[in-house]
Amino acid sequence: MALTVDVTVHTIRRLPIAGGPMLPRLDLDDHRPGLIDLIGSTIRDRSLLILVGAVLGAIIGTFTSAGVVAATLLGAAAGFAVGMVRSQAIGLSLGPYRADHVETPEVLGETLRVLEYNVHGGMGGPGKFFATPRTLDHLAATIRAAEADIVLLQELDDFALRSTMTDTLGQLVKRLHPTSAVMTPAAEKVYGRREGTGILTFSGITISDARGLRIPDAFGEKTSRRFRSAVAMWSGIVSGWFGRRRRMFASSTEYQPRAVTDALICTPTGNRIRVLSGHFSSPHDGVDEPVRQVAPMLETVPAWSGPTIVGADFNVRDGSAEFDREHEMFTEVELSEATAGAPPNSDRVYASAHFDALRPQKLPPPDGEPPASDHSPVVVELRLR
Repeated sequence: MALTVDVTVHTIRRLPIAGGPMLPRLDLDDHRPGLIDLIGSTIRDRSLLILVGAVLGAIIGTFTSAGVVAATLLGAAAGFAVGMVRSQAIGLSLGPYRADHVETPEVLGETLRVLEYNVHGGMGGPGKFFATPRTLDHLAATIRAAEADIVLLQELDDFALRSTMTDTLGQLVKRLHPTSAVMTPAAEKVYGRREGTGILTFSGITISDARGLRIPDAFGEKTSRRFRSAVAMWSGIVSGWFGRRRRMFASSTEYQPRAVTDALICTPTGNRIRVLSGHFSSPHDGVDEPVRQVAPMLETVPAWSGPTIVGADFNVRDGSAEFDREHEMFTEVELSEATAGAPPNSDRVYASAHFDALRPQKLPPPDGEPPASDHSPVVVELRLR
């Protein structure tokens, strides 16, 4: 199971990728969506075709002997089939051509404020579910107050039941009016839900190229594996509603691939900076996830010799053995922690030697104000030499 490149990024229609300078080519395979991925993306993105098919089927069933219910279902199935064909055509896209070697221009001095933040799907603080206009307003206000130029985000939801089918990226764009915005999903669910990482830029900074670096699930990507994981999760949830804790396929762990948003940004000053936003798993079930997930991402760092910023929710606490190994891995590719000195956190920012790190901070909510997420944002100023 190896790292793959996913070119199917999620953007907001009025904020497309700006184009221009491109990321370096990586010697990795392209991600190929499976059947569940295609079903999910069809339900989410082609629902209008399914609805049109159902309406046409109902009309035909009304005036023929086919029966309204049967014709409606057949019409919906036809619309779904057409949507599947379109989704598959999009999913098989190989993406833009990228040169084997990318020249990096001279670096000009400037200071950039970088925010790293796991936003919990816009649902609010620990244990909260369902995103509402109020929780999204609060989340946007928290990001706005940090006055960051580059915002690295995790747990962006789209079409998820837990966050009221909200497109978190789209709702933040609506409230914050960034210069650029992108999300890269980790995986599709069969009903259309996707969750991933993303980047917002402000202050005239644009995203000229973006892709996802997809890390597969530790226990496989087969449909049967994903089915058992989903049944185990939902059976536990439903049985809990009735005061019981019974899970079918109880030994099946959660299906949890991860994604890193890999983007090239261009500042108004003329600097080109590679920025990566990741979300990684803590060790579980005998799997050393920090090594399995972080190391392959870091192997792509030397492909770009210019300024580089990596921010992530590492799900590893300061001072642990995994934290020490994490630092060692980043040191090997000449990146150092820019948020060192901020209060302990699982969210951290690393930067290449092009930068001096200034004033790292963890931003807890003001006294008396509830948190906007189950994580606190971390911010640091990075000064390009």
